[in-house]
Amino acid sequence: MTPTRLPTAPPQTGFRRPPRVAIIGAGPSGCFTAQALRKRIANIQITVFDALPTPYGLIRHGIAPDHQGAKAVQRQFDRLFARDGVRFVGNTLIPGDLPCAQLTEAFDAVVLATGLARDRGLGVAQDEQARVIGAGALLRLLNSDPDSPLRHTAEGVPELGREIAIVGTGNVAVDVARLLTKSAAELASSDIDDHALHALIPHGIATIHVIGRSDRESAKWEHSMLKELASVQSVALRFDGEPFDAASNPAGKSIRIDVRFRQTTQSITTMRDKTLLTTCEEGDPSKPSQFLVDAVISAIGFQDDSPLSHELDAPHIFRVGGCASGRLGNLAENRKLAAAAAQTIAEYLARDDRAVPVDDDIDHLFPARHVTFDGWRRIEEAETLRARPQRCRTKFTTRDELLAAAQPVTDRLAINA
Repeated sequence: MTPTRLPTAPPQTGFRRPPRVAIIGAGPSGCFTAQALRKRIANIQITVFDALPTPYGLIRHGIAPDHQGAKAVQRQFDRLFARDGVRFVGNTLIPGDLPCAQLTEAFDAVVLATGLARDRGLGVAQDEQARVIGAGALLRLLNSDPDSPLRHTAEGVPELGREIAIVGTGNVAVDVARLLTKSAAELASSDIDDHALHALIPHGIATIHVIGRSDRESAKWEHSMLKELASVQSVALRFDGEPFDAASNPAGKSIRIDVRFRQTTQSITTMRDKTLLTTCEEGDPSKPSQFLVDAVISAIGFQDDSPLSHELDAPHIFRVGGCASGRLGNLAENRKLAAAAAQTIAEYLARDDRAVPVDDDIDHLFPARHVTFDGWRRIEEAETLRARPQRCRTKFTTRDELLAAAQPVTDRLAINA
């Protein structure tokens, strides 16, 4: 059923001025919510905050860098921020740069769209010395996220070795396996962080064990993703020892990817400078399997680590996307959930009995070094101009680089003078 559209013009239903909405998180859920709110309330004023200097969240740092078609949705978000009434305030940490109390007092509604930033742990006993890496952190590293935990380890970007195990049978697991096995030529037109990729696998991958709890029919990945993985030139893909399809014949293939279904992870220990992953078949401890690898990658989902989920609680606080549902959906799911959230927010804003903030200018709330949408466009232009051969862009990988690129040319000249 098509939702009832609320009035987009007077009577103002209690508005002393155009309603102001803050959205915390400039990823797909936050941007889809902003789009949907503009359709429902024509004169709405929306400010989208993000801790990073760049917008678009998972579109920029989560979707695999060789899937540029999926990233193209950012163009419609570019058009969103180019319109009057919607602005981007990047490089702004809440509550670090903007206390929650000031935020909630200044806006008629506040929307949390902070996603699920932390990899879910495997929930089994594991040695502290065992090399266990989150798939989300790994994808963020390859997507040049300056805040990826793997970019800030004491030893630098960790080397995965030649034998690895991936726990999980979803699309994220397939993304990781594909990116680690593609050749440089197969990554043409991507924006992968080549330096990080080389640091992770300086000598290439020999074997990937993919471990899943479900059976083959219940795995969460899309068949099209599997076919793409099987088409990687060097990969021989096998399911429980059998070729995935006729094209997965191991002849002439240098990398073996072996998927094992109905395996429950029991423990992760260390042995002779290796990581020992122990599983059991369908939860039966009497049927154990052991995988001696250089590293284990966890790809079993994500969880919320934002303090805002606990600090913000009031009638005009709303949640959307992963921090509301507890899972990261695809773009179509995010769009649908954002539309439903926007309808709820619009209904709240139309209430006569709601609290209305004082009609003060809010620009003084933003930190001096916040990044505007124009700043983001300068970053994007600079990354495109510095593209390495066969890459659509070469992203900056530190906040300092991003902030420098966001400055107008005249400001950069003044700083360097």
